[in-house]
Amino acid sequence: MQFTLLLGGINLAFQLLIRWSTQAQADASYSQPWPPLLLLALQLLAWLGYWLSNLWLLVGLLRGAELALERHRPALARLLRLDWASLLRAGGTAALVLLLLTLILWLAEASSWLLALLQPMLADLPRIAGLAAGVYLVTDQVLSLPIAVLGKLKPLEAVRQGRAAIDPHWLQALGLVLVLALLVLAGFLLLVVGLVATLPLATCTLVAAYRQLFQLDWEGNRLAR
Repeated sequence: MQFTLLLGGINLAFQLLIRWSTQAQADASYSQPWPPLLLLALQLLAWLGYWLSNLWLLVGLLRGAELALERHRPALARLLRLDWASLLRAGGTAALVLLLLTLILWLAEASSWLLALLQPMLADLPRIAGLAAGVYLVTDQVLSLPIAVLGKLKPLEAVRQGRAAIDPHWLQALGLVLVLALLVLAGFLLLVVGLVATLPLATCTLVAAYRQLFQLDWEGNRLAR
């Protein structure tokens, strides 16, 4: 929870810097109070820090959940230690899944637009199909990040392993996604501060599912099936 609070604060600071730099750029077009190059550099730095802090939070929570499930107390100093390899794997896996999701939704919207020209009454069907495909993809890849970070697999292999592992248990995985979504939503409803408690809990739930599905014992050793 301390790690979540600290990284969440850093992430919020970068969000505020992004908002301030964007507003300053808009004001600079009239009064020029700041050099445009300085504002652009600040904005790029803010976006870089924002995404890096997101990945840092994600990797730290996954590592902390693994330690907790192995019955070790997660130390703040250990979670704060930057693991660049894990950050790259997590970032690549998340980017790949988001790219696939964006492609699905874009194709659904394009198909809906074309169908609206031919048969307006059926224009919503591609959107519904795209939404269903998006839910399928998110559920299918619910374990891809733990696989990439804790299993130390490259993004493409993590996506493949996630699909192979989830497909036989898709309905159970859908239930897991709903539980995780409810936990995170509860954190937002508790004036966002609740995320300090619900994010670690949701991550532990996700990592516990990963360990169960891949048949790992408490020390992280693979069990015989």
